[in-house]
Amino acid sequence: MRNLLLVGCLFLSPALALADAVSGFIQFQGDTVHLELTGRSTWEYDLKKIDEKGKARVQMLVPALDSKTIDQLKGFKSEFVTSIEVNPQGTDGQAQVTFHLGNSGIESFDYLTDQPSRLIVDFYRGPESQKSSASTVQKKSESPKIVTKLPKKEVKDKTDRTPATTDSVTIVPEGALQTALNSDPVRAGIFDGGDPDYERFSVKDYEIKEEALIRAKDNYYMPYPILQTPIEQWEKLKQSPTIYEISPQNTEENKQARLLLTLFEKGRYSVFLKTQDWFKAKYPNSQYGEIFDFMTGDVYLKLWDESAQVQDYEDAQQAYLSAIKKYPKSSLAERTSLKLGYLSLDRGDAINALRLFNEHIQNINFGSKDSLSKDLARMGIALAYTKLNRWSDAQKEFQNLEKNSLHRDLKVEAAFRQGDVWFRAKDYQQAIEDYKAALKKYPEAQSIYPNAYYNQAESLFWKKRFNESLDVYRDFIKKFPNSDYAPFAMTRLGELLEIFGADKSRVIGAYLETYFRHGESPNSVIARLRLLSARMKGMKPKEVTNAVKEIMSLAKKIDLPNMEQFATVMIADGYSSRGELEKAIELLSKYYKENPTTVDVRLITDRIISNINDKLQGEVENGQFIQALKTHTQFADNWLKNSQRLDTKFNLGRAFEMGGVPKEAEKYYKDVLNRIYAIRGTAEAKEIEVKEGIPSEEELNLRLAAVQTRESKFSQAYDYLKNIKNPEKLSEVDQIERVNIAVQLLESRGDNESAIRYLGELLRTWKGQPELVAEPYFRLAELQRKQGKREEALQALTRIDELQQDTQKIPVILHARALENMGDIYLEQSQDQKAAGAYKKLLEKYEESRPLSSIRYKLGEIHFRRGEVQKASEAWSEFKGENKQFWKNLAQEKLKDSEWRDGYKKYIQRIPAMSEVEQGK
Repeated sequence: MRNLLLVGCLFLSPALALADAVSGFIQFQGDTVHLELTGRSTWEYDLKKIDEKGKARVQMLVPALDSKTIDQLKGFKSEFVTSIEVNPQGTDGQAQVTFHLGNSGIESFDYLTDQPSRLIVDFYRGPESQKSSASTVQKKSESPKIVTKLPKKEVKDKTDRTPATTDSVTIVPEGALQTALNSDPVRAGIFDGGDPDYERFSVKDYEIKEEALIRAKDNYYMPYPILQTPIEQWEKLKQSPTIYEISPQNTEENKQARLLLTLFEKGRYSVFLKTQDWFKAKYPNSQYGEIFDFMTGDVYLKLWDESAQVQDYEDAQQAYLSAIKKYPKSSLAERTSLKLGYLSLDRGDAINALRLFNEHIQNINFGSKDSLSKDLARMGIALAYTKLNRWSDAQKEFQNLEKNSLHRDLKVEAAFRQGDVWFRAKDYQQAIEDYKAALKKYPEAQSIYPNAYYNQAESLFWKKRFNESLDVYRDFIKKFPNSDYAPFAMTRLGELLEIFGADKSRVIGAYLETYFRHGESPNSVIARLRLLSARMKGMKPKEVTNAVKEIMSLAKKIDLPNMEQFATVMIADGYSSRGELEKAIELLSKYYKENPTTVDVRLITDRIISNINDKLQGEVENGQFIQALKTHTQFADNWLKNSQRLDTKFNLGRAFEMGGVPKEAEKYYKDVLNRIYAIRGTAEAKEIEVKEGIPSEEELNLRLAAVQTRESKFSQAYDYLKNIKNPEKLSEVDQIERVNIAVQLLESRGDNESAIRYLGELLRTWKGQPELVAEPYFRLAELQRKQGKREEALQALTRIDELQQDTQKIPVILHARALENMGDIYLEQSQDQKAAGAYKKLLEKYEESRPLSSIRYKLGEIHFRRGEVQKASEAWSEFKGENKQFWKNLAQEKLKDSEWRDGYKKYIQRIPAMSEVEQGK
């Protein structure tokens, strides 16, 4: 039955159905099911998720869909959307589309784009629905173990005994890293079969929009943190714990020593410390003293890891230092000495780390000057200098290490860390050069040092080399998709697409992909904030309230500087996109006042001023010139006090002009025009044009001509009209106004013929909106009437009436005046019937809303003059509106006079003589 009804509707109105139907398509796009609909400039739709009895679905109401789109939707199946039902005749004539989801974890995200106008819905896995993807795990060679062993034979004399740790520290100079360097490079990451090279994030040169690049200067971009790769060899040392071994012997001391070892291995640290004190007191010269002194440092260090108590860390450091001093030749001394330096570095104590690393290098007991541990200490010194902002010293240490180290893995690492120094110093150009040099010199290490890509891309971003930044970010994501910094990189890709002026759906798509790939990561919060801000425009009031709360809550989940400020700006931008400019201004002003020492003054101030100007412009465009003047007064002494924006002055001039103060308007218009002349052809002019949306020279000259005409300064007005060299650049409304001003100037000179010719040429060639020519037609009719060309005037006025019937867009006052003038001209021509028809039409359409008592009087008078007293009486019985009593009284006087005359005639007719006399007269 539904099919028959649908066919019947199409049969009845095929052209209308074809014109109004929405078209679209659905497809896979990356890891998203992407639905895109077109065919409306404004969209009225509803989307809601329903989860009943474990079966999830999304129900959407949209305008009627065309048959091709319906067929494609019904035939679509995927893991996310298992099937789609379409009811073409849903609620209120809208189509009802039901998407059956694979599981309740599938989420949807809907948004609108402006140019072109589209409704887009994406389906994707939510965080709870995402399956862990297989990650590539690189094989690492086993880290070396440091074993502490006791000699098997009992030592009788302290001077003769072999130390408990006679085995030396064994670290393979070129271990796991070197193995990785020599292996065949394997591309890491998630393989995207649909777009393996991430082309969805690329932008061609011809796609880049200059206006978007200019607008991007005012956008807010968070500086993302540096990607600091861990120190390879230090990580190996940390992952290679000291293994203490005590060979069993049949002595009490050995038994007690093995008890202590057991307590250590079982993590009974408090008991170990107490027992160890007892052991040292009982066996002050024990052969196991060396083991337990280093072990005590390990115990305090583990306690610090568990409790984060500073005292435990200090006790560990003191225990290690005492052990090193007491056993300087121990194989554990060298390792522990290096460990102390890196522990200080990890704690942020760069000064102490610097001292410890220098002492390590100078210690004659720690092997040759080219030993691995001393090179690692030099690495630590460079890192300490970096933390102390001694950039040149840090780079010099890294350069020396790269040049002189005999260990290739350290040479490579030193090369890749030089860029990090300059990135921290914000010397982005030097950072870019150093990263590129390291990648070129050691290409085999590119899959090991993600910092060379990520930090380089971020450096290029802040150098405004956006094309290169985008390419390097794409390389980073391809090579390191599982990095903790991948969400930052994908978010930045979305921001770069926006900077280039890419379609809004691509920008939103990048943020959306960031969120559903890395939704649980705090590093994806910024993408989520941008999504919520962008979506606020189409939200309902209650949804906006929830979105604002979510934005502020999410901002607390990531530890980045100024996150509260960023969240505030995102909310304000969302309010601005909704046209809720007062809320945006209030929010930003409040944040500025509450954070005077940390706020980014330029960022917040520029946004506040921009919102004020948007508010001012909206009020002017809506004809609310009094409110516009109040808005300017409200902010003139604070936010707008030092503002040099030209759009502020122009909108203020418009408000004064609309308010009937042409002199003030002229002052502002001239100020703006002179400034535009001064910067003509410069980069500043282009930037102001894009950011402020200031009027063109043609529009300003037109406005000045208008205010001069209003002040009857016709000569100056004529000069401004002559300055309009490219009238085609004016809007259609302004082009009509230009013609009207020119006609008025010609009329003031008495040159009606030229004025008529001017109007006639416009009306013959006009290709714009028909309703805009109504006023020129009216002016033409006035001029023709003055010249006595009544027929031509009637033709022009009739054209206005026809335009109103065709478009219903002619201004009421103009149409009413046209009908009145038509009636007046017909009266002048003694065409009473046509005059009455024009007056009747005027009364029927506008008497309820306009004061037309005089017109009703004229209509009655036509009937009265024609002897149709009854019709005149009927016309005069319905006066309405202002001044109706005056016209009503006048009409009644006429009717009374008519009644007296009629009675007088009847009386005269009864007296024959008098009748003859009267008749003779």
